[in-house]
Amino acid sequence: MAAPNFPKPSEFADDKRVQLVEETGHYIFTDPDDGTEYEYDNEKGAWFPMWNESLVEQQQSVYGTESLPEGDVDGRSGKRKLPAQSKKRENTSIYISGLPLDATEDEVVEFFSQCGTIMPDIITNKPKVKLYRDDTGALKGDALVTYYKQPSVQLALDILDDSRFRPADSAHIRVQQAEFEPKAPLGDADKAKRPRVDSKLVQKRINQLEKKLDWFEGADDIAERHRRTVILKHMFTLEELEADVTLLLDLPEDVRSECEKLGKVTSVKVYDKSDEGVVAVKFKDELSARACVKACTIAKCWENKIQGITY
Repeated sequence: MAAPNFPKPSEFADDKRVQLVEETGHYIFTDPDDGTEYEYDNEKGAWFPMWNESLVEQQQSVYGTESLPEGDVDGRSGKRKLPAQSKKRENTSIYISGLPLDATEDEVVEFFSQCGTIMPDIITNKPKVKLYRDDTGALKGDALVTYYKQPSVQLALDILDDSRFRPADSAHIRVQQAEFEPKAPLGDADKAKRPRVDSKLVQKRINQLEKKLDWFEGADDIAERHRRTVILKHMFTLEELEADVTLLLDLPEDVRSECEKLGKVTSVKVYDKSDEGVVAVKFKDELSARACVKACTIAKCWENKIQGITY
C-alpha cells in the first residue's frame, strides 16, 4: 500500500486533513483513504502512525494473528524487531470540584500554579483554565486546569486534593485527574468550520514556554532541585524584623528545627526584604518537601496563615 501524500509544515494551516490538538500542540493527519491517523514529530520532521485499536485491528487482519505485526529481523541477534510506536499523548489536565462559588479565574491560576506552569492557550496566550457555569451563567464550583507538564498533575493530586482553596474556608476542594470521553470523528463540514491555527504561532508559543520553564531535555536536575525547595510565606513582617534584630538569627534555626521533623533539611534562607515574609527551605528529597507543603507543621501555622508551596 502506497504511503499517503503527507503535507509539508507550511501547508498545515490550509490542509483540511490536518488538525491541531491544542492540549499537546501536535498536528494530526487523517488519511482520507483508510482513516488512519498520523502524528507529526517536530524533532524528526516526519509523520508517524498513531497506534489506536482501529490500526491494530487492521494490522491483525493483514497478518492473520492476534498479536502485533512482526517487524524486520535483526541481523545480529536473529530476533524480530517490533515497529516503532508513536508516543501516547499525555493527559495533563486536572478536574477540581468544591471551589467557592465566587472564585475567580485569577485565583484558580494562582492557586494551582503552585504545582507547575499552566498550559497557555495557543491563540490568546492565557492560562488554560475553565470555570464551569450552569445554564444561567452562575459558577458551579468546578473547573478544569491544564498543565504544561504531566508531573504537575501528580503533584497537584498529592498536595492540593482535600485542601482549603482559601485559608479561611471551612470546606475542602477535591482534585482528580481529568477524564475525557473519545470524540466522534469530525465530518468534512465540521472540519471546515474549525478555526485554523498558524503553525508558526504554535511553535513560537512552545518556544516561549520552554524558555520560561527551563524544562529542557537534560535539565531534570534543575527541576528536581525546585521540587525539593519549599517557599514559606508570612513567616514574619518587616516591622517585626525592625523591632527585633535577633529575629534574623533565631528564625532560620526555628524553621530548621520544625522542618527537620518532616525530613532532612539542607538549607534555610530568610528573605529579609520580602513584604510577604518569605523563607525558603530546601530538603534533601522531594517527598519531605511535599510533606511540608501538605502538613504545614510549622509552629502556629494556621494561626499565622503561613503558606507553603514548592518552588
